[in-house]
Amino acid sequence: MTDNDPLALRYEHVFDIRINFDRRWMTGAIHQGGPNHGYTSIGEGCKVSGPRLNGTLVDHSGADWPVVRADGVVELNAHYMIQADDGALIYIRNLGYVHGPLQRPGYPPLTPYFRCTPYFRAPDGPHEWLNRTVIVGVGQRRPKVTPEDEPDHSLFRYYAVL
Repeated sequence: MTDNDPLALRYEHVFDIRINFDRRWMTGAIHQGGPNHGYTSIGEGCKVSGPRLNGTLVDHSGADWPVVRADGVVELNAHYMIQADDGALIYIRNLGYVHGPLQRPGYPPLTPYFRCTPYFRAPDGPHEWLNRTVIVGVGQRRPKVTPEDEPDHSLFRYYAVL
């Protein structure tokens, strides 16, 4: 495909989110033989930064409710609130998949495939573009391994599909 191809996928980086985790629980399978369910709450000090959106996540405003399937795939289902620098509150629901652990000796497994598709509800005004734009995200888990490491968090980079 060329740059002039109307079916070529084009995208632009719009913002990043750093999510600090508060608590994690695995509740196990709801039904015998079913997938494991979990809960990961969002903590304090989460930042949103980028060329099209800046702000913070509202402290303790949501959580991820992951499902861990028998094939090792984690289905993400996160809900939380962004507060833009101008004070606007923006709801985000983030669905995605995490799989393919990469094991390093002495470290927790890291996941090379971490992709998501967020959905937004933004108020009229400068952020309403989020309500009508397809956005995809790439994530990376950053666990706390040593006392010198930053707290357990994930980084997400979001791209608008043009």
